[in-house]
Amino acid sequence: MEFPMGSGGNNSGDEEASNISSSRKKSYHRHTAQQTLHLESFFKECPHPDDNQRRQLGRDLGLDPKQIKFWFQNKRTQTKAQTDRADNSALRNENERIYCENMAIREALKNVICPSCGGPPFGEEAREHSLQILQLENAHLKDEASFI
Repeated sequence: MEFPMGSGGNNSGDEEASNISSSRKKSYHRHTAQQTLHLESFFKECPHPDDNQRRQLGRDLGLDPKQIKFWFQNKRTQTKAQTDRADNSALRNENERIYCENMAIREALKNVICPSCGGPPFGEEAREHSLQILQLENAHLKDEASFI
C-alpha cells in the first residue's frame, strides 16, 4: 500500500527519531568483582559516606562519585529489604506459635472442671461475680501499693 507524501510515506524521519532515542538510552555499568568487594567492605564500616569519602572511593575505584552515591543508596535499600524480610519471617513464626498456643488453651478451657464438685466450673452469673470481686481486690491492692 502506498502512502501519499506527508502522511507517513517517508520513513526516514521515523528512523532518525529511533536513532536519536537509542543514542539517548542509558548504558548500564556493571562493577567489577574487585570494585564490589571494596564497596562492600567500606559499606560495613560506613553505610553513609560523605561527599569526600565518595570522591575518594571514586578515585580509588575509577568510578564517578555519582555512581558511588547510587551504589550506596541501592545497597542501603537492599539491606533494609533483607532485614525487613527476616523480621517479617520471625514475626510470622512467632505469630503462628502464639496462635497454636492460644488454640491449645481454648481447647483446654473447654474441658475445665470444678475442682470441688467435678462439674462445669460455674455459670455466667458466678463468673461475673468472681470478676467483680477480683476487680475490687485489684483496686484495693493498687491503693495499698500507692501508699508504699
